[in-house]
Amino acid sequence: MAAADTEAGEDESAVTETVEGMTVIVRAEVLQQVIDQMLTVVDEAIFRIGYDGLAVAAVDPANVGMVELEVEPGAFESVGDGMFPIGLNLQRLDDYIDGASGADPVTLSYQPETRSISIEHTNVEVEMAGIDPDAIRDEPDIPDLDHSVDFTVNAGVFRDSVENAELVSDHVEFEAAVDDKELVVSGNGDTDKIETVLGPDELPEANFDSDATSMYSLAYLVGGSKKGTKYKGLLKPLSADTDLQVEFSEEHPIQMHYEFADGFGHVTVLLAPRIQKR
Repeated sequence: MAAADTEAGEDESAVTETVEGMTVIVRAEVLQQVIDQMLTVVDEAIFRIGYDGLAVAAVDPANVGMVELEVEPGAFESVGDGMFPIGLNLQRLDDYIDGASGADPVTLSYQPETRSISIEHTNVEVEMAGIDPDAIRDEPDIPDLDHSVDFTVNAGVFRDSVENAELVSDHVEFEAAVDDKELVVSGNGDTDKIETVLGPDELPEANFDSDATSMYSLAYLVGGSKKGTKYKGLLKPLSADTDLQVEFSEEHPIQMHYEFADGFGHVTVLLAPRIQKR
């Protein structure tokens, strides 16, 4: 009996150490940004969390929009000494942290024996069932693209120009002119056309190696619905004062990069183009 008690005690200690090592604490605003951006492409994703921070990537079911997101350990109050992958339903996770905001600490503890995650914040405690990572689509690899156009722009200015196109069309066209160092953002409808011109004042850092024109879905960029499917908009989670780096080429995917969490969070967003018939 004594031997059994000792053995049981050792097992309990081992489990405790594992759980403690699999616990992270992060500000609510950081976790919320992660959730908001991932929800623009999927409803569930594989989170890899622990001593190395957080990493998550996903592509939408139609293979049109893709998000890759990393948060360095510096954005966490505590990262423990373990690392765990867990599939999570993003909308449920969003609901469970709804009562926390700003700098409120959110504690996430992985329970390996039940494949679940404990969530604690303010006066709330939740035991959330995880999803087997093998049951979720594999994380995509962001392709290495050599773009001919790249520039930095205020996210609010860029989003406004894209939303202007939405007044007349369900697609937006970006046209970069090398000679003028301008980006023309336009929407072409059946009868009307609208253009927003972004020049050196709006694009403080710009490299145009060649003229380029490419078209993209507004539903994916700023949200909306199409054929019964709702889109949250890849640009929606960005605050207006975010510095956004944008890259694209003639009829190639557009890539957008930005940082959050005091520079500890890094996001890459990719959207496939709409190829025009010639």
